[in-house]
Amino acid sequence: MTSIKLAPMVDVDRSPAAPRRAPPTRPTPGEKRRSGALAIGAGLVAAWIALIAGRVAIVKLLPAAAPVYAALGMKVNLRQMDLLGVTAKLVEEDGRKILLVQGQIKNIDASPRTPPRMRLAVEDGQGREIYFWTAAPPKSRLNPGENAYFRARLAAPPEEGAEVRVRFAPEASAT
Repeated sequence: MTSIKLAPMVDVDRSPAAPRRAPPTRPTPGEKRRSGALAIGAGLVAAWIALIAGRVAIVKLLPAAAPVYAALGMKVNLRQMDLLGVTAKLVEEDGRKILLVQGQIKNIDASPRTPPRMRLAVEDGQGREIYFWTAAPPKSRLNPGENAYFRARLAAPPEEGAEVRVRFAPEASAT
């Protein structure tokens, strides 16, 4: 005969209780305020980054935003070109004074670009413009990061000239 060992009987009502999970807690009003403030703060940081990183696109769409960026000290370069190392000096050729202006144009964009004409202005000692002219860029196309050297000359510059300012000419300028 085979004997079978039976397990002791356990009273179901007296068995150890299964561990209970605590009911889910609801966030306190203070926790709600903190998480809301964090979300608002993260949103503001993201918006600020977008306003800084996308300022060229923003000013293209909304030109009135340019003075706001300028007031904040942020440069907005719509042309994606820079003028570098610009110098101006008076030289003498065949007994005549010539104003010689030279420097570089640099493409700071990630794609090839056509450099605009340059606008050169002679200013007096008080910063008033007394004469200006435009000059063609040295190359018709600049690759990303490429520099091109320019030279512009003005025969018989104004005697009262004290400073030369070089910028890119407005799009419609062809003189």
